[in-house]
Amino acid sequence: MDIQWSLVLFTALTGMGGWLFFFICLNVFVRKTDKGAFAGTATALALTVVGGLASVTHLSHPDRMLGALQHPTSGIFTEALLVGLLAIVMIAFLVMLRRGIDGGALKAVAVVGMALGALMSFMAGQSYLMSAIAAWNTELLPLGYLGTAAASGAAAYLVLIAAQKADENACSLYGLMTLAAGCVALITVLAYGAVAGAFAGDAAPMTIAAAAFGGVAPIACGFLARKKPGSAVALGAVALIAALIGSIAFRCAMWVIGAGLYDFFGLI
Repeated sequence: MDIQWSLVLFTALTGMGGWLFFFICLNVFVRKTDKGAFAGTATALALTVVGGLASVTHLSHPDRMLGALQHPTSGIFTEALLVGLLAIVMIAFLVMLRRGIDGGALKAVAVVGMALGALMSFMAGQSYLMSAIAAWNTELLPLGYLGTAAASGAAAYLVLIAAQKADENACSLYGLMTLAAGCVALITVLAYGAVAGAFAGDAAPMTIAAAAFGGVAPIACGFLARKKPGSAVALGAVALIAALIGSIAFRCAMWVIGAGLYDFFGLI
């Protein structure tokens, strides 16, 4: 089975956008910085929209998209619904920021945003579960999608607030968040790789890259950013690039270990 690049980009970009928005919303509660909320949400929205458009290009007949959306139990319906809901919440959040709305109303939207932001990456991976492909038929797959997306989203928020001159306490905290997200990414990639046999054969280099770039690099950069918040811009940038590479590598490995079986999306 060839790597389906449009779907790789869809899940990597929407996952990063969702988790970037997650950390922006988290900051509504921890109040560590007033930097990056509007620009970060606009960036997260752009990532979500571009990722959503990438998924449409994969369909052999994009004009049949509306027909596919008439089946609420399908993975396509779930993904489209989450993209749409997440985009709406992001837009509402942007409007509230622009109008200076704070307090309980903003926190309520932030809670919904955090839930949707995290759920987006997990459900994108969940849609691939099927008994016909043993290596895909495990909940560790969507957890890997979630973990690698969390690392890229955390790193994106770190570099964003650091570039906008957030104070060192904020950079230190979100350095720790990047470290934690990197740990989640590393654990989920290693767990999925071991169960699915992704450390053998053609998928091995990609799985190793996913663990190294998607997990180890954000852990190291997050640790250093926590200790040296003055260097958070450079460390965050390295973590972001590495995490995105790792996120893409994990998704590519999934397609490679599914080689030899039919392309079920081609049925649409």
